[in-house]
Amino acid sequence: MRAVLVVILLILSVPVFAQTDNSTGTAPATRSRGRDITKEEYVERARRAAERRFDKLDTNHDGILTADERRAAREERAARRAARQPQSQ
Repeated sequence: MRAVLVVILLILSVPVFAQTDNSTGTAPATRSRGRDITKEEYVERARRAAERRFDKLDTNHDGILTADERRAAREERAARRAARQPQSQ
């Protein structure tokens, strides 16, 4: 009887071992939901996000954000926000 209980406990413990967390080997580019990140990872993510935003705003891709490009981006954001707002009567 004890042998059967030991075997059952061993079988039930296998899924626990299969779900171990190996997040220590993840690359900095991966999402870190639920884990701590270093200052370097945080700064790198912010830099990449800023580069993506800049590239999106720089419509003629000359490496310079003009006042017109910034104004157009603000107007586009305002239009998107207005479209999402419920219509009040």
